[in-house]
Amino acid sequence: MQGPKDKKIISRYFTIIILMAAIGICILLKALYVMVFEHNYWHVVSSRYVVDSVAVAPRRGNILSDNGELMASSVPQYTLFMDFMVSDRNEERRIKAQHYRDSLLREHETEICEGLHRILPDKSVEEFRQTFRKGRERKSRYWKIYSKRVSYAQYKEIKSLPVLCLRSSVGGFFTESNIRREKIYGSLAQRTLGDVYALVDSAKNGIELAYDEYLRGEPGLGHKKKINNEHLTIVDVPAKDGMDVQTTLNVEIQDIAEKALLDVLHKQNEVYGGDARTGVVIVMEVATGDIKAIVNMNRLPSGSYYETKNNALTDILEPGSTFKTASLLVALDDKKISINDSVDANRGLYKFGTATMKDHNWNKASAYGMLSVPQVLMYSSNVGTARLINDNYGKEPEKFVEGLHRMGLATHFPLLPGTGRPVIRKPNKDKSNWSSTALPWMSIGYETQIAPINIVAFYNAIANNGKFMKPRLVKAVLEDGRVVKEFKPEVLIDKIASQQALNDITKMLTMVVNEPTGLGRQAGSQEFLVAGKTGTAQIASGGELKGGGHQLSFCGFFPADAPKYTCIVSIQTKGGLISGGGVAGVVFGDIAKRVMAHDARRNIDELVDSTAVFIPDVKRGNIADARRVLDEFDIRHEWDASQPYRNARPVWGKAESADRQVELTEMPFSPTDGKVPNVKGLAAKDAVYMLEACGLRVQLSGIGKVYAQSIPQGSVVKKGQIISLKLK
Repeated sequence: MQGPKDKKIISRYFTIIILMAAIGICILLKALYVMVFEHNYWHVVSSRYVVDSVAVAPRRGNILSDNGELMASSVPQYTLFMDFMVSDRNEERRIKAQHYRDSLLREHETEICEGLHRILPDKSVEEFRQTFRKGRERKSRYWKIYSKRVSYAQYKEIKSLPVLCLRSSVGGFFTESNIRREKIYGSLAQRTLGDVYALVDSAKNGIELAYDEYLRGEPGLGHKKKINNEHLTIVDVPAKDGMDVQTTLNVEIQDIAEKALLDVLHKQNEVYGGDARTGVVIVMEVATGDIKAIVNMNRLPSGSYYETKNNALTDILEPGSTFKTASLLVALDDKKISINDSVDANRGLYKFGTATMKDHNWNKASAYGMLSVPQVLMYSSNVGTARLINDNYGKEPEKFVEGLHRMGLATHFPLLPGTGRPVIRKPNKDKSNWSSTALPWMSIGYETQIAPINIVAFYNAIANNGKFMKPRLVKAVLEDGRVVKEFKPEVLIDKIASQQALNDITKMLTMVVNEPTGLGRQAGSQEFLVAGKTGTAQIASGGELKGGGHQLSFCGFFPADAPKYTCIVSIQTKGGLISGGGVAGVVFGDIAKRVMAHDARRNIDELVDSTAVFIPDVKRGNIADARRVLDEFDIRHEWDASQPYRNARPVWGKAESADRQVELTEMPFSPTDGKVPNVKGLAAKDAVYMLEACGLRVQLSGIGKVYAQSIPQGSVVKKGQIISLKLK
């Protein structure tokens, strides 16, 4: 039987149960309310949800030139959006805030659109206006107002415009930012510098990939916090920014090489009717092996050229006649031949085993007979070279191949990912992998596959008195300007050949360019000495040499008597002018002249001619101002009128520079005659003065002097009419 105490306990439990049931019902009702009436609001909130723990991206390191100029850097870019709808759980408050946002946008629409057009002129005011109106009509929450990404400087300007300067929760303007890897000099050396995948900041190729471990940095850690209705990232562990990589590339030399190559590629196509598909240039500093320029041009279907592949490092092709230098140097070093020897080229035809070798002029009256060793190189005789090598190494071809390896031609330089490995095959013990044609054809640049980087490194060793330098593309890794890792110049071979052999081959290479009958004449210069060798090789296609086009090349160094730079030019073409000297040699000569001019450093006093009289180029304009300047510099001048001012107005004139003075001539101008004057050639100040004196309103564009006016000279003046002037 229950007592009073038990009844109290039961009533308490009952009360608690009723209370819990009521709370549960309230929770269910609230959940139902949220699901039905607040569904849209919470859907927006969920779409904007971000995890609490976020990665803080590091800044990717810069890529620098040899003297510290910026070549590649990471810059922020922004995509512009508008949210035309306000979110708020309180419907009354939301409607009020929505009305406020709509009224702000309507009231300042013109100012916003004009401001955006000023900052982003490729889209008109009316186009911006239609963009905003369409977004409002669609009640979009994620409306892109500009199709392209904008820079940080543009973003800062945009944020100063009415409404757009407000918090996104008020004005609705917001952005998405991403980091873009930008090459400061545009396409210059772009394939060598490399690329990154923008969204994940991972390297694709080039220096970006080869030195990614230094450039990418280490991400930090942070969390999101809502402050003043904005989600901000609070950094807990700061990111470690990437280090900078300093290359050996020189911006000026790179630019010189690229322009010289493109000029000849276009000429080969447009003048000679060829199809120049690929062009390569490497410029190397002799003493260090530093690569100062590396150009890779590939022809697109449109006919323009673009760096799509690093051919200078990856193209493993038969080098052709530039290889003859190596063949003769091996024989000279082994004392198999001397510079005084001769060989019979047999009128340009000679049979080795089952195949007949031909010289380039075998079917002409100029076909070669007896040639000295220097003439073999000067005239690039296939038969002469092959006979010298085959006669001396035919019974022991392995000795010849060992000589090529000894001189570094088979060395692999993994400068960047994808760099090709040279192929110079050796005969096995029983010579089962060898034929009677292998050695003679190898001696003239076939039967081997070598990239341009290997050829230029070999010639650089000749220029460097036999010292074979490892090609260097990166000098150092920097952190906050401080060197943390240095890649010093590295000597791979102290001496590739005897001093006598080096002297002889250098003399012969100089003759190729500087003798009247040498095939490399077009690579030379009257100002300094050039040494080098031409190359013309057929490119195999489908296992055959016919139909694959030609590789035209020239490799050499300058100045030959005190070498500073080595350079190779290699062009793959189908049709057109087939001449290593006439195509690649022209590029080489242009580069050599411009680089030497760029390197020239003279005291300014040496350039002053004390007997010369400096006569400046004087523009049309106010004659009084011109006379004042000429008097200040003590320059004689002749003036055909007595007064520089007439009726309190300046007299206008034109100038002609004579041998030792400036002749000034009055130019008729009267602002009251009702005719628009000719202001072409005037400075902006003088042009504006004349036109405003006539009653016209002036609009200027450009910098410099006037080269175009919108209202022609002699037209009837309409007071207040706008005249536009273009300056350059």
